Amino acid sequence: LPQVAIKILKKRRRDHFLTDLPDALLGVANMLKAGSNLALALETLVEEMPGPISQEFGLLLREMRVGVPIDDALDNLYRRMPVTELQLVVAGMKISREVGGSLADVLSRLAETIRRRLEMEGKIKSLTAQGKMQGVVMSVLPLFIGFLLYHIEPKAMRHLFYDPAGWGVCAVIVVGEYLGYRFIKKIVSIDV
Repeated sequence: LPQVAIKILKKRRRDHFLTDLPDALLGVANMLKAGSNLALALETLVEEMPGPISQEFGLLLREMRVGVPIDDALDNLYRRMPVTELQLVVAGMKISREVGGSLADVLSRLAETIRRRLEMEGKIKSLTAQGKMQGVVMSVLPLFIGFLLYHIEPKAMRHLFYDPAGWGVCAVIVVGEYLGYRFIKKIVSIDV
């Protein structure tokens, strides 16, 4: 149970981070366009943004102040918050530092790309919600009907639980339920 709770909390934190990431990138890009350096822009971002964005970028800023090279600090940021969108940001910042060019333009384009991607994922989630709910109903409905039949006609349903043939039927039901749920989940899972 603690492992499940930790997974749920990590997912919530990643989702919150990802939701705020485009705004944070646009803020940093605007500060860079206004003439401030990256460290000052990150410091302002840490002071103004809430939640995991300020914490993670605050750790990045502290690592940079201690003397960790910026490439290593960016890698550590991605290691702490492993979302693919952040990997794009880290790669864009590294390439911009090596090749040159406007980091502000790179960050603003990445922010727009991430925003569009999140919007598309939201649309897909809303369109596949019905299919996911069908999978849940399909899995729970036979169990509910079996429970009702057991209370309506206990003598007939008793064979299902006390005879070896009934155990086989129960095993087939469980396997069928599991396979049906997995198939429906696979059908409605769309990777963007």
